This record gives sequence, structure tokens and C-alpha cells, in this order.
Amino acid sequence: MRPQGQAELGGAGDGIAPIVPRQAYSTGICQTTRGKYLYTQTQNPDAPATPTPVPTDRTSTHPEPAMKAPLRAHLLLLVVALVIPLAGLLGMGAWRDAVAQSRAVHRPLSTLVALDVGRTLQSARLTLELVARHPAVRALDATQCDPLLTDLLRTGKRFSHLVTTTLQGDVVCSAKPLPPGQTVNAGDKPWFQRALQAGKFSVGDAHTGPISGQWVTVLSLPIRDEQNQMLGLAHLTLDLAALHPGLPTEGLPEDSHYGVFDAQGTLLWRNHDPEKAIGTRPDWEVARKVVAQYKEFEAEGLEGIKRFYYTTPIPESDWVAYFGQPSSGVYAQAKQRAWVSAVLALLIVLGLCLVALVLARRIERPIRSLSTAMQRLRAGDNTARAEPSGPAELNQLAQEFNRLLTERAEAEAALQTQHHALQEAKERADQAMQITQMGLWTWDIRTGTLYADAMLARLFGYEPANLQATPIQQWRERTEPQDLPTLDDRLRACLKGERPQFQIDQRIRHRQGHWLWGQWRGRVTERDAHGKALVMMGSFIDVSERTKEREQLQLAASVFTYAREGITITDTHGTIIDVNDTFTRITGYTREEAIGQNPRILKSGRQGPEFYAAMWQSLHTHGHWTGEVWNRRKSGELIAEIITISAVRNDKGETQHYVALFTDITALKENERKLEHVAHYDALTGLPNRVLLADRLQQSMLRCQRKGLSLAVAFLDLDGFKAVNDRHSHDQGDKLLVALAQRLKGALREGDTLSRMGGDEFVAVLVDLEQPQDCEPVLTRLLHAAADPLQLDEHLLQVSASIGVTIYPSDGVEPDLLIRHADQAMYQAKQAGKNRFHLFDVAHDIAVKTQREETARIRQGLQDGEFVLHYQPKVNMRTGAVIGAEALIRWQHPERGLLAPAAFLPSIENHPICIDVGEWVIATALRQMADWKAQGLDVPVSVNIDAMQLQKEGFSQRLSQLLDQQPQVPARWLCLEILETNALEDIALVSDIMRRCQALGVRFALDDFGTGYSSLTYLKRLGAEEIKIDQSFVRDMLVDPDDLAIVQGVIGLAQAFHRDVVAEGVETVEHGARLLPLGCHLAQGYGIARPMPAQDLAQWAAQWEPHPTWTQQTEAAS
Repeated sequence: MRPQGQAELGGAGDGIAPIVPRQAYSTGICQTTRGKYLYTQTQNPDAPATPTPVPTDRTSTHPEPAMKAPLRAHLLLLVVALVIPLAGLLGMGAWRDAVAQSRAVHRPLSTLVALDVGRTLQSARLTLELVARHPAVRALDATQCDPLLTDLLRTGKRFSHLVTTTLQGDVVCSAKPLPPGQTVNAGDKPWFQRALQAGKFSVGDAHTGPISGQWVTVLSLPIRDEQNQMLGLAHLTLDLAALHPGLPTEGLPEDSHYGVFDAQGTLLWRNHDPEKAIGTRPDWEVARKVVAQYKEFEAEGLEGIKRFYYTTPIPESDWVAYFGQPSSGVYAQAKQRAWVSAVLALLIVLGLCLVALVLARRIERPIRSLSTAMQRLRAGDNTARAEPSGPAELNQLAQEFNRLLTERAEAEAALQTQHHALQEAKERADQAMQITQMGLWTWDIRTGTLYADAMLARLFGYEPANLQATPIQQWRERTEPQDLPTLDDRLRACLKGERPQFQIDQRIRHRQGHWLWGQWRGRVTERDAHGKALVMMGSFIDVSERTKEREQLQLAASVFTYAREGITITDTHGTIIDVNDTFTRITGYTREEAIGQNPRILKSGRQGPEFYAAMWQSLHTHGHWTGEVWNRRKSGELIAEIITISAVRNDKGETQHYVALFTDITALKENERKLEHVAHYDALTGLPNRVLLADRLQQSMLRCQRKGLSLAVAFLDLDGFKAVNDRHSHDQGDKLLVALAQRLKGALREGDTLSRMGGDEFVAVLVDLEQPQDCEPVLTRLLHAAADPLQLDEHLLQVSASIGVTIYPSDGVEPDLLIRHADQAMYQAKQAGKNRFHLFDVAHDIAVKTQREETARIRQGLQDGEFVLHYQPKVNMRTGAVIGAEALIRWQHPERGLLAPAAFLPSIENHPICIDVGEWVIATALRQMADWKAQGLDVPVSVNIDAMQLQKEGFSQRLSQLLDQQPQVPARWLCLEILETNALEDIALVSDIMRRCQALGVRFALDDFGTGYSSLTYLKRLGAEEIKIDQSFVRDMLVDPDDLAIVQGVIGLAQAFHRDVVAEGVETVEHGARLLPLGCHLAQGYGIARPMPAQDLAQWAAQWEPHPTWTQQTEAAS
């Protein structure tokens, strides 16, 4: 029997082998600097780690060669090897700098050549612009422009000719005389075609002049009129030999070449031209590189001289200027500087060699000491040391060498100590690895005691001493009672020898009270002579996490099997690898039939490829997808499913499987369809209801917009249906509605919609009408369908229909408003006698709506005080007296400004609001007369009054109230002007009202007399004190004899009836002069004064005087 707590390694049944650290079997090697000792380590962990010295051969069969040359020689060689290349580099650098400096000095010369030629071209352009702007040139008049061109040509010595041409190339003007009687045309010349195409300043190609025989180029510029239209072209001939850029000769290298090429490679000019190449395109390397606009290059000329060339583009053209300087001069200067640098470098080399010799002597001594010490160390003298001396670096090197030898000796001494420490660490690691996560126990069956090791105690939350020796009964008490029968059976079989060992998973209570799942394993290790078990040993492993995972897997398997949702598991290629029972129940496919198939076996065809593409996109992007799908059972029956597909991924995020959960929602979809039908169709007739009608009407309107067609909305109401309900019961009425609904639907065309709005009201939408009147045949059929008698049971019933119709897009409103308009038109049909259809009047509706909006705005304006009165004076032309003023309303609109009456009064004619406006005018005029009176100005005021206001009951009483509010104003100062153009419904009533008002002191006038309904009747029966001649007669009486006769007649009537007469529209002095002899002295109009604000009237009255013509006529008459 083993001591308590000791684990038997390799014991029966525990399955544990001793674990030996790898460090115990490694070989340690420590070698001296020259390989003096080699240490080997035994593999026996108990053997002492004593280093065994292995002597090495001190003598070498290949002795190191002695240094044949001293250090100073090597230093000198090093200095020479470094400094001579450096001297060469300095010489080369000086040479390059000299070349670059010389080239930099002459590089700008090509720019000077380009600038000189550019000035010549600029001068030519200015000359051409002067020509093109001259009126004589624009007029293409040779007689006037030839002298101009001749004078301009004399000023330019470099130019040989100046002409202008038409757009066809005919020469019109010329600085030099043209051949008499001949037309010169340049339309086929390349320089002309280029200028014509460019439409701006153009430089032509070089060519031989037909007159001079010299190489020339033609410079051209368009001639344009004031509208920038091209009229012709002006051309200036430049002699290339006259270019001659003026470079300063002083400082130029000898044999320098410079000149000008165009973009085609033609040599236009150069300073030396022995080859006579000007005007040609020479095939020279220099020419090609200049034309290609190489900035800088070196090339050999025809005479064999190499030059550095520089190029510069010339503005206003595609020409390139170049300048070339001989390379030999540049290189000669560079060579001279390079030799100077080389000589300096050699002197530096000599100086450095002397310095190197001095340094070498100081370095050799410490190096020799180090060499001697290393030779002694190689010979086995561990006390050998170097002598520190010489420069600081070598001194430090000797010290570090000595320190290294000392540390080497110390390291060898510490090696043995470290070996023992490593051996002890190995033994501790072996023990720890043997007991990690596994408790060991020994059960002494004879005493009933179980001995536990420290790990077993810690697994159950105890200190090792608390479970060092525990009765076996305590362990049984800690065990879950349900697990004891199985444990006893397996222990009994093992103790009897029926099994070599036992193993069981069971629950043991932890010290903290929770259950711990553990795996017990053990076997009998000792028996007596009779085979009775004496000792059992084994291990315990905590398997709580493993058991929990197993339970979760069992739960998942249970969910998979018994879930009410169908579950499908596929691999990444979509192949089914498992399904549950619900899948079989929903789809009809057994598990065996489904595995290995693709879910496409359920595809119904109701979803397109784009649907599945979006689904896979969601799976790849988000890892899941949810939606509704129509699939097909094995029997072929369609089923609706709601599916959730999820991607199962590993720790690296890679998809391993796809899991789909789906539910059969076919019954739910059917209920949804029924509910949708109830929501969109009338329960009685089966026709679309209001909701569906609104949707179809909206769609039909959109289709009309796309196709450019019309549609009609017909609102149908049954005539006499209430009587059927009252006489025959509501059941019969419902039957009648159902029968009529079918009839009406049959009267429509395919594509039309009939809906029931409720009660006996229906709405029909007639679509795709090419003309609005195309709906009339359908409406007639609807009327007949509704009016034909119906036999229901024993009753013969008959009704009719009234239909209101509106046409879209003529009536371009929203769908609900279209139905309302049709409803309004239906009431018009009923009022017209029923059993008919009536078309909604869009224009009338708009007019009514506009009037309603304008009326509301005027009412708001009255409340906000936006209306004002202007006053137009009335005068006596004979005496010059101001006899009164007419109040004229104005609207100070906040957005539209000051509005005249014609802009707003017509919209409220015959509307009750005109009474409010009229009362405001009377009250404001009375207040204004009171203000004037307070200022000392007595001015009677005339006010226009509407017939509706005058005939309103209580008008005289209301007028009396307004007069009483201004007691200081005499009533006779107020004159009410009745517009004769208004039809007065009851002359007797109006006459009575006027008498009551006249009793208050108010006066009346007939306004616009002669233009109304019954002028003589009004004059006779209405007691107006004053007649106003309409301005339309007065304005034209000077030119129209008829108007003059009417004016004379009205004046005569006024005199006959003893009425005052006032002429309106006196706009000139001649109007007044013509009226005075006719007996009309009272007048108003623009010739006297325009309507003015109240505050301006007093000043005007003080300054006004009648025209002298009028006063002279008065004096002559008197």
C-alpha cells in the first residue's frame, strides 16, 4: 500500500505516463574562443552535470601566415586608393561645371532670336489689323483701299506686298498695281486655304514669290464686319531674307550658327547659308532636332563642327528659333579647369600620405600587444592580457579584450550551477504536467478510506489537507442519489473481476453547493491470495463543460426533430444534407428523397431570377435573409412560405452550411386575400368600393398622361329608388341594386370600372377616350340599362338614373375632386329633369372659384384697411369755381400695388360684398368732407352707388345713420351717382328710396347717361338733380359728329327737365371750348385734374385756374 497522496505513474487503469521535459534530453555545448573545451551533458537526469574537458590540439597543421607588409604600408595604400579616385571625381566635376556654365551663358541667345522674329510677326499682325478695320477695306472698294495699302507697305521694309481678297480668293485691293483687265485669284494657294480655315491670324508656308523670286511667307488675317462675319482676308508678304535677327556680335563665340525653321522643317533664315538652303527642307540632323523642338542638344554640322544647339518656339507661328555654339570652345575651357583640379588633388594626396605615416606608427604598437596576447591565449596561458596604449579607440579595444577574458572565466564557473537549477526545474515541470486537470485517488478497500491528491481536492473546492483521507461514505453522500445505482453496478463488476476497469460520468456536489459533472476511472491494483480486491486506484476529470455541450447538442437535435417549422440544412453548394419531419409534412418529400437534392425541387416559378439574385446577395453580404416565397409541394400544389435562411460560419468567418427555417402560411395568405377582397369590394354587389375606385382612378389618370388620352368620371344616382325601398322592402331594393349593378357593368367597355359608392350611387370610370365626346355612347347605354324595367319575383320594378360627368385632363384636378365634380354635375342633371347626363362645366367652376377667392381677398382687404379714396375735382369752366369732387375707390394691394376699380370691382358685381364696399365708400367720403371742413375747405363729394346697395331694404335708414355720424357735414354735400348701366329691377321702388334719401337732403345724379338700359325712362321717373354725360361721347365729339349730336341732345334734355348737366372726360382745352357754347359749364376730366389723394386736393384747389380760352369765350358770350 502506497503512502497517502503519492501518485503511481504508469499504474494500472489510470492511463497516465510520466511526462519528461524536452530540456532533459538536450545537449549543452560551451566552447572557448579558440575551442579549448567541449562540454557534453549526460541524458541521465540523476547524473551530476560535471563538465568533461576534452583537450584539443594546440598546434595547427596550417599555421597562420605572417604579415608580410607593415600596417603603415596598408594605410598608405588605403589613402592612395581613396584619394586618387576622389581627385578624378573632382576633375570630372570641374569639367562638367565648366561645360554647364558655358552652355548656360549662351542658352538665352535662341530666345533673343525668337523675340526678334516674334516682333516682326507682331508688327505684321498690327499692320493687318489696321487694314482689316479700315472702312474702305471692309467695303471691298479697290479705288479707296489701294492707296491705303500702298502707304502701309512703304512703312514696312521687310514686307514685299500687301493685298486683300474675297473669301473666294479674288484679289480686291493691292499695294502694287495689278495687271489691267485681269482678275488675280489666290484661292488655290496653300497659304490662302490655311488662313481661310483658321479664321484668325495665320502664317503661311515658305515659298518662292512669283514676282520677286525670293523666299517669302504670307501672313494673313480675316476681315470682319460689325457682326463679326468674315468678309474677306488681308495678306502681307514677308521676305524671309529680311528677317535677320539682330544679335550683338560682341561676345558671341566664333563660328556660331543661328536661324529659324518652320514646323514642316523648312529653313526660313540663318546667319550663314553657304549651302543656299533657305526656303528648303534640308535633311540634316540639326534640322530634325530643331523642328522637333529639342530644348538642348549637341550635333555635328555639315562642315564637321560639333555645336551645342538651343531652341525656342516663336509666338504667333509654328516657327522655331535656334542658336548653336561650337562645342570645342566649351570643352577647352572645361579641360583647363579639370587639370587645375587634378593638380590640387595630387597635392592633397601627398599631404595625406605624410599624415598616414604618422598615424600608422601610433596604431602599430597597441595592435602588436593584442596580437601577442592572443598568441599566448592560444598556447593555453589563461593569464595573458593585452597592454592598453595608443589612441583611445585601441586603448578601449585592449581593455574590452581583457574584460572579455575575465567574463569568460566567470561564465565557465557559473555553468555548472545553472545545470543543477535546470535539472530541478525539469522535475517540477514533470510533476505539474502529470496532474494538470486530473485528480488522482487511491481507495483502501480494507479500511474504507479514500486518499485524494491535491488536484482532486482543488477540483471540489477544498484544501488538500481536508480531503487527504476521507471515508468512502462521505463521497457517496456527495454523489447525486440518482447516479448511485449505476455507480454501484459498475464498481461491483470491477471488484469481482468481471471488468478490468470501470468508467462512469456522474454528478458530485461541489463545496459551494452546485453539482459538478465528473468522469471517474479506476481499476483494482492489489488483491489477496483469494482474488479479493484490496486497493483500487484511479483518476477524476471535470467534464462539466463537456456534459453541458452534449446536453445543448441533444436539445438542438430535439428542436430540429420536433420544431413546428420546416428546417433544411444545405452545404455551401446548396445540396440538402438534412431535413426535419416538419419539412416532410409541409412539402411531401421524405427525408431520403430530399437529401442530396437542391432546394430547387420546390421551385414554383412565381419568383424570377432577380428575386433569387437579391436573396443570395443578402446571404453573402449580411449572412441571413428573410422573406415570403411561393413554392410547390411534391403533389404540385402551390404553398406560401415565410423563410429565414442563415449562413453558419466557423471561427474564421467562412460559411460552412446554410440553415433555412420556413412556415406554411398558405392559409394565412388565403385569409389575407379574402380580407383584401372585403376591403376593396362592395359586399352587396361585388363591385369595387371607394378604396379600390380611388386606386384604379389614380392609375387610369397616370395612363392617360402617358398615352395622351382622356378619361371620364361618371357619377350615377338612381331616380326613384327610395320609393322602391318604401313600397317593396329593403330586401327587394337590395336585389334591384344587384341586378342593376350587373346591367350597368355590362353596358361598359372592357377596361372601364364600375364601383358602388354606397346606397344607390355608382361611379363609372371610362378610360382611353381619344375625344371627350367618345364617352357619350357609353353614357347612353348606362341610362338605358338603368331605365329598363326589371322583373324581381312577382314585381316589375323600374327606376332611372341621373348621371354627372367630368372629363380628365380637361378637368385637371385630383381624383377625389374629380368625383366631387361629377357629383355636382349629377345634381345638375337631376334639376334638369332626371334620366339624363350632364357634363361638368370646368370654366364656370374656375370662374366661380376665382370670384370666391377674389371676394374673400377683398373682404380681407376691407378688414385690413387696404382701400383708399382718390378724388377727381368737378369745376365750373365758366366761373372757375370748384363745385365738388367725385370719390373714386383704389385698392392699395400689398403685393400688386395700387389697383384701379376696373381691376377688382367687376369680380364682386351683384355680390353681397359690394354693399359692404359701398357703405365703406360713403362713410369714408363723409369723414373726408368733415376733415376738409375743419381745414376751411367746403367740397361736396359724389359717390357711385351700386343698384344692389340702393335697392337693399333699409338703405335710407342706413344712410341716415352714416350722416348722423358726421353732423358737421351738410347732407346736400353728398351726391349719390346711380350708374345708368345698372338694370334697376323695380323703378317704383327705386324712385321711392330716392325720395326718402332726398328728404334727408342727399342729392342724386344719373352717371354715364346715354349708355344704359332706358335713359329717358330713368330721366322721367327718377328725380335725379344732376345728369352726367358719359365720357365716351365727350371724348370723341371733336372728331365724331354722332357723338357731338348725342352730347347736344343730352344737354338739351337736361335743360328741358331742369337738371344740372356735368360733362365727363374733358381731357383737353378744346373739349371745354366746344362744350361751353352748347350750354354745358360743369365738367371733370384729365384736362382739369386727375384723381388725387385727399391730402393733395386743398393745394390743387388753391392753385387751379380755368384756361384763358374758356374765360375768353365766357366774356365774349356775356
